[in-house]
Amino acid sequence: MGYEALVTEAVRTHVTAETERWLRAGLSTERCDRPAAEAAVAAVYRAHDMPAPRTIVWMDSPLGGALASWTLRHGWEDRLDGTLFGDVGAGPPLRVSPEFAQRSEERIGEQLPAGGNSRPGAGRARRMLGGTFCDTTRAENQLTHALGHPLHDQLDMYWLSGEPGAYELEQEMSRIFSWPDGHPLDHFGALVHRHLVEKLRGPVPERIVQPVADGDVITPPPPPSREWIYFHEEFGGHLDTWFDARRLIHRRCMLAAAGLPASPALEAVQEALYRVGGWWPLEDAVVLTERPVVLRYEEAAPDGPKPTNVLFRPKPTNTVISYADGYQVEERQAGHSDPRQARPTES
Repeated sequence: MGYEALVTEAVRTHVTAETERWLRAGLSTERCDRPAAEAAVAAVYRAHDMPAPRTIVWMDSPLGGALASWTLRHGWEDRLDGTLFGDVGAGPPLRVSPEFAQRSEERIGEQLPAGGNSRPGAGRARRMLGGTFCDTTRAENQLTHALGHPLHDQLDMYWLSGEPGAYELEQEMSRIFSWPDGHPLDHFGALVHRHLVEKLRGPVPERIVQPVADGDVITPPPPPSREWIYFHEEFGGHLDTWFDARRLIHRRCMLAAAGLPASPALEAVQEALYRVGGWWPLEDAVVLTERPVVLRYEEAAPDGPKPTNVLFRPKPTNTVISYADGYQVEERQAGHSDPRQARPTES
């Protein structure tokens, strides 16, 4: 008997409750409770021994959030004169309509603290904190220290040799968290992020080079594109907060199953992600976004005979994600033989 026995009925109930809350939050189109969200975000900073951010900017969509993040991250608050976002030479490398750009500048400017005491020096970048706040490395190290190395056993080498390790609990937890492929929450965040990256304006600087795939991993994920790297460098942020929330639940529930103390830092960031549509945590500043006003996802019935190999069966979808400021992401697919069409818009 290995560590999979740690997954008791109480643990399963805990996982179910966490997952249901995540699904409710991720599929919600209700406006955020802003005071509660801001309090939850402040708790994240305090859990990392940082003061709560003095600058809090709310935007209605990830597109507006990216613009606000670019402004605060690069310290350009003093340049919000109504023309910054439309300035091809000086503004952010993101294509937006003049109307959307002007409204976004006004929205950001009216939320900045008076007097500018919380602002960095002109042009001085604020440090991005999203990766720091969502880092689960410490929890993973605690698990392997308590249960044994490794956390993952891709080739079943440890299992076949009868050597126990944290991988047993990891595998059992993964089974509990599994649900049918193509769940909407596996799709929304990646779709929005891809559309924002596609809105990059101008060529990617030559200094940005795509990394080489990790040859030591059996099935390595594809390395990020140059466009993705450039977008993250300019705008930062963990745009797929749906995925982040799922990963955090996974690690937090593993700690509970192993009888290890809960991580105050992971507990805090989980609560924050439940309460916002998206976020860009920065040094002494944070950009928060509202949830969508429309969130629709359906599988489209493919035309023609179904493929016999289920591994290659396409899962066409019709997806609409709309936000209060007019930004909308659509993905329409009429059938498996049609090319994917995706259209981001803003008005």
